[in-house]
Amino acid sequence: MVEIKNPLYNAVAPSTQSIHADSHLRVTSDVTAPITVSTTFEYAKTSVDACNYGPDQRYVYSREGTPVLTKVEATLSTLCEGHAVVYGSGLTAAYAVLIEHRPKKIALGDCYFGIREVVKQYQRLVPGVQVVGLECSYEKVDMVWLESPINPTGEVKDIGSYALRAHAAGAILVVDATLAPPPLSYP
Repeated sequence: MVEIKNPLYNAVAPSTQSIHADSHLRVTSDVTAPITVSTTFEYAKTSVDACNYGPDQRYVYSREGTPVLTKVEATLSTLCEGHAVVYGSGLTAAYAVLIEHRPKKIALGDCYFGIREVVKQYQRLVPGVQVVGLECSYEKVDMVWLESPINPTGEVKDIGSYALRAHAAGAILVVDATLAPPPLSYP
């Protein structure tokens, strides 16, 4: 797989990054990748892999990835100065975070009701998981889940202060910033 992030655009303005951060993935003269409506991709004759976009991109089923999703992830990775993964919905992304990090004690404040339901589902699957309030002590908390701005009220939280508290306690901070995605909500 090719490098998802384009290091050539690390030092330019976000407006330039948002336009050109995926240019290293371009293999045609199209300014932007066409929307991929295929659900399956052609296999190579000698293996199960399909090499169908870019020098090293492999797609088999659209639920695993498409050329457009790869370009979106490359752009977001550059804009967010990290590694972005795109999901079909915010709740799917939230569940993936829980499954990846497997927290035992989660600090959770006001948030979209769907996030609470995802956390409840996670608790049913992983017995013993505790949920405490966002403003409580972070003793033995291993994940702090912060929504800012809060849906639906729009209340903005101080991400930097929660980051300091969470990291001081050895917890990771998850910021659900659906209404103000990075880099608009950097502390």
